Formats: sequence, structure tokens, C-alpha cells
Amino acid sequence: MVNKIVLWTVLIAPWFTLFLVKKENIKRFMPAAVFASYLMIIYNVVANNQKHWVINETLIPWLKPLFVSGVFGAFPVITLWVFYYTYGNFWKYLVANIILDFMFAFPIHYLFQEVLGIYELVNITPWGRFILFVVFSIVIYGYYKWQEDMFHSKPNRT
Repeated sequence: MVNKIVLWTVLIAPWFTLFLVKKENIKRFMPAAVFASYLMIIYNVVANNQKHWVINETLIPWLKPLFVSGVFGAFPVITLWVFYYTYGNFWKYLVANIILDFMFAFPIHYLFQEVLGIYELVNITPWGRFILFVVFSIVIYGYYKWQEDMFHSKPNRT
């Protein structure tokens, strides 16, 4: 029962924090959050096939290859917040992501695996996931930079 409450909280609670952000900023950075979720869906499917982990408890059993709470809850919202506070300064963005990815790879992972037993890492280490997520953060920044330049640049008129 405790695990279900934790999983539902990780899925739903982060979205309520967006009431603290102006609508324009949510619209501006939502493409990065959506891309981040797509990237995490792909990673979760590949990781499931590569046996990176075993998920012991999930909210939606037929989506068991995905860590649903993270992919659709915390991860996109945290991505949006990081972009909100750091976009335009890549190094600030990278440092923020390194700190957050470290938190996820170690203390949060410890809580989810060792304390709650929600999942178990098998063929990847916490350090491997940490490095992978830092690489993902760079890809997400690159995507968003490209997307913003593509859709928000002013056309040259001669």
C-alpha cells in the first residue's frame, strides 16, 4: 500500500507545482518536457529488453516495462522546471542536471530499490544510469535549442 501511495505521488504531485509557473513559460518549455518523456519511454523499453532492471511494483500492470510514475510524472515536470530556471545558460543547465541526476541515481534509487522494493537494478549500475541521464540531459537541451531556433527565429526579409 505504501508503494502505491509513493508511486501515485511521484506521478501526480509534481504537476501541481506548475501552478507556480506562468502559463506562457509552461507553453514555452513543454516541448522539452514532452521530448524528455518520449526519450524516457524509449529508454525504458530498451532498458527492459536489456534487463537493466526488474520492476516489482507498478501503477499500470500492462505498462510494466515503463516506470510510469517517473516517465509521466516527475521527469517531465522536473525537466520543465530545470529549463525554466536555467535555459539560456548551458553550464548552469548542465550543473543542475548533474545534481538532480545524482540525486536520482543514488539516494532516490536507494529509497526505491532498497527501502521500498519498487524495482531492482540488474544489468546497469547506479553510476551507469547517472551517466546515461546526464547524456540524456545534453540531448534534451540540444533538441530544445534546435526546436526553439527553428520555430522562434524571425525570417530574414530582404
